[in-house]
Amino acid sequence: MSKIVAAAAVRGSHAFVKEADELLTAAIAEKGPDCTIEFPETAFYFPMAYALLGEEVKNLGDAQRVLEYTKTLLSNEPSDSIWLPYLSSALDAGIASLLGQEIIEGVRYLNGAEPQDGWHGFISDTILRTLGIQLVDGRLPG
Repeated sequence: MSKIVAAAAVRGSHAFVKEADELLTAAIAEKGPDCTIEFPETAFYFPMAYALLGEEVKNLGDAQRVLEYTKTLLSNEPSDSIWLPYLSSALDAGIASLLGQEIIEGVRYLNGAEPQDGWHGFISDTILRTLGIQLVDGRLPG
């Protein structure tokens, strides 16, 4: 993997986690940690947090717990002058980005900013099950 790509992944993860932290902190200050947060029509709470961490994110306090874990995944960019393995940092950056984005989108749904006009928004369990076979066998275009 290119060091340039790994460095970009690490930088991006820091930006996503910072944005998630700012949005979540503001939401907790406004609504409190017990405020329910969810995506529409899913039984899996925050699907990425549930799949990767086994965490059931039901309220803002639960999302804060996931965010705190996500921060532990952040690392520094690979150095140009000292060669060290950086694949692990890049993979952790990817997971941090996914979890950070999930928190960002969850707070945006809570605040009524999602779905945006012209976009479907969160893909519900029902739609995923309907498209499941097409996703696997290649009939779904794109």
